[in-house]
Amino acid sequence: MKFKYKVMLYMTAFLSFFYVVSACLLIFVSFQMSLNKEKANALNAYRMIQNMLLVSNDMNQKAYTYTLSQLASQNDSMWKGIRLKQTGSGTLYYENGYLPYHLNDEDIRTMKTEECCLIRYIQTEDGQYIQVSGLVETGSVPLSLEVSQDVTQVYTARETQLQIYKVILAFVLTAGSVSALLIAEKLTKPIRQLSDVSKKITDGNLSIRADIHSGDEIELLARDFNRMTDTIEDNMHQMADAMKRQEEFMGSFAHELKTPMTSIIGYADLMRSQALDEEEQQEAAEYIFSEGRRLESLSLKLLDLLVLKKKDFELRPTNLQTVIEGAVHTALPSMADKNISLKGRYDDGFCLMESDLVKSLIINLIDNAKKTIDDSGNILVVGRLTEEGCLITVADTGRGMKPEELSRITEAFYRVDKSRSRAQGGAGLGLALCQAIAELHHGQLIFESTPGKGTVVKAVLNGGRTKCE
Repeated sequence: MKFKYKVMLYMTAFLSFFYVVSACLLIFVSFQMSLNKEKANALNAYRMIQNMLLVSNDMNQKAYTYTLSQLASQNDSMWKGIRLKQTGSGTLYYENGYLPYHLNDEDIRTMKTEECCLIRYIQTEDGQYIQVSGLVETGSVPLSLEVSQDVTQVYTARETQLQIYKVILAFVLTAGSVSALLIAEKLTKPIRQLSDVSKKITDGNLSIRADIHSGDEIELLARDFNRMTDTIEDNMHQMADAMKRQEEFMGSFAHELKTPMTSIIGYADLMRSQALDEEEQQEAAEYIFSEGRRLESLSLKLLDLLVLKKKDFELRPTNLQTVIEGAVHTALPSMADKNISLKGRYDDGFCLMESDLVKSLIINLIDNAKKTIDDSGNILVVGRLTEEGCLITVADTGRGMKPEELSRITEAFYRVDKSRSRAQGGAGLGLALCQAIAELHHGQLIFESTPGKGTVVKAVLNGGRTKCE
């Protein structure tokens, strides 16, 4: 059952209960007051007749009959019936009107013992009556006096009130139920709004919020609900961002493995398949060892950069020539299959950088340049020292890019030529990683490209300069 219907039922039951109790109590009190009034009238009539009989002490039967007849003719509205008879012999002295009850010997003994009159409420087919009975001591003759009063109108009034009460009760129940339903509808509206919001959130719409201004506890609940939703949304965004960073890390790390692994496999195959002299063997082993250590170090730095979003890498004085020569030397074996000429030019000097990451940046730019060349081309890597750091330029004679492609080239997973990139093993992560490395050095990537002529990528690294020889 819906909450609003429960509220309606409770309110209607509460209203009905108090109406029934109050109405019944009112009818009962009114009835008792009217009945007590009629009882008092009957007692007054009885005492009036009793006093007259006591005043007319020791009269004979005819005198009693005459006196009561005169009294009845003058005050017939005060009673319904009068009966006077001798208690011992049962001789009837006077009777007028209707008396529904006749005294018996037990009643007479009771009245003699308790010295009181008897009051009875009697229901007959003709109506309701009060009958007052008592003993009258007049001289030597014991008499019993009975006076009856018609109280049918009191009971009739009560029945009329009960009928009116039933009609009013039906109206109260109807009006109360409708009013209670409207009130419950208004009271539960914020709850329904909150429920609708929770359903939409369950369906995945985390941006929606409860807009409830009821000025009560439900509004406070809605505020707490919104704060909870904000927390959930933030946590979901953080989880999604963490998953995205992990995907970028895995993709970037796999991307970084490809070029050095080509060289490592080449040197290992050379050592395995050919007989090398000691110097050549030492050179190959040293290259494999150094690249393995570099990849180990690079994996940890990529983890910090992409997953942990670390921004405070230590930039150390590094010889620009050493970094570019190392990158060219690593990438050079992969150029042979396309007959690509890879050369490097550089200034001899030091600048502040994270050497492993910058080397990875250069290798990625060379690898991307290689992918734009179908067969036979040139790639030139130029390193120049600047006041703020250094400028590394990678130029190729490949296919080039359209202007609309340049604006998205550094987006993660974006590929200019999806079919070619997929065939060559590209995932669209290389330039996104390069952009992150450039930003780590307070710099940026600048792209210049002409379709059919080639592309120039400038990595501006503003990590700083130092005087080191």
